[in-house]
Amino acid sequence: MLDSIHRALPGLNMGLTSLRWLSDDDRLWAALRRLLLAPAPSGGAALPGAILDEITTLASELDLFDRLISRLGSTGNAAVWLGASDAPADLVIIAHMDRPTFRVRDAQAGDLYPMCATRFPADPYQAPARSLRFENRRLVVGAAGTLTAAGESLRLHVERGHLRWYDSVVMHIEPERAGQSVTGTGLDNCLGVITLLGAASALRGAEDGLRQLGRRCLFVFSDLEEGVPTAFFGHGAARLAHLLPPPALGCVVVDAQTANPGGAPGLGRGASHGTVSAWSRGAAVPPNLIALALDLAEEVTGAHPGLVQMNTGYLSRSDDMALGRWAPVLAMIGPPMTDAHTVQERAYLPDIQASIRWLALFIAALLTPEVERQYVLAR
Repeated sequence: MLDSIHRALPGLNMGLTSLRWLSDDDRLWAALRRLLLAPAPSGGAALPGAILDEITTLASELDLFDRLISRLGSTGNAAVWLGASDAPADLVIIAHMDRPTFRVRDAQAGDLYPMCATRFPADPYQAPARSLRFENRRLVVGAAGTLTAAGESLRLHVERGHLRWYDSVVMHIEPERAGQSVTGTGLDNCLGVITLLGAASALRGAEDGLRQLGRRCLFVFSDLEEGVPTAFFGHGAARLAHLLPPPALGCVVVDAQTANPGGAPGLGRGASHGTVSAWSRGAAVPPNLIALALDLAEEVTGAHPGLVQMNTGYLSRSDDMALGRWAPVLAMIGPPMTDAHTVQERAYLPDIQASIRWLALFIAALLTPEVERQYVLAR
């Protein structure tokens, strides 16, 4: 399969080799840290002053600026495109850029309510947090303090600034690195965002091959993925269905995946590749795509041991929940992490590097004619 991929997309190896994030931990960490420090409230991640500004800067540094679509219609999403310029997308690869967010129930008391799944590991639980609002044409910090969760109560104890009833509140802490381990908050889903950017940069090196094949990829940075799990969520992804025709092949969802102690996925074991979310309450990948992933993983193991692990444990739903109603979900890929939706989130830089390489290879496989025939990707 690898021979077929490199015949079809001969620039891929050079694209991967030239991506400094894959060989320089310091460069990768510097980029990830910038994303982690950027405001990314659900519903406002694409505003001036928010995380899309950093995504735009990184896209420019990766020679992707001329492929950036900073406003994808009225979806609230942004995107990078590669390949044929006059064709609909064959493949949509998506990572959400928003993070767990809370809104204000009572500004005077500091009472909040969640716009996300709450996964606090202790009761009570405390975390540094800040409130965000739109002023003077950009997103700004309105207040900072400590978020306290106790029982059913959520409260922001303001220490600086003033809380307003219309503010969005997010946890916020200085990210830290110890060797190859990184901790902080916002790894869900800055891990997905940086994986998406890295894979797009690598595949830019193979763009001549994509154009010759008449293939087009759309790498989407979505907003509003976070939501209360008992209700509909993934609104940014859902809006794509009203803007774009369904991609010819389908979608790949790129999101951090929760590590399973003693099982799969595990930290330090490479990219995590999922095939079903929430025990089928979300997306279920078709059997031929599972076979493709298994065969490709077996083949790349010789050159890159520990590149990818199959997620055989519980995988939370993500944008696949909305996209699966629009087009097939072909894979769910991302670096493993622990302690999602807290300020103790943890991941490993080598797992991010493995995820970038694996995602680029998997996308390339999907777009290779011989692989398409072998695994009946289209009929």
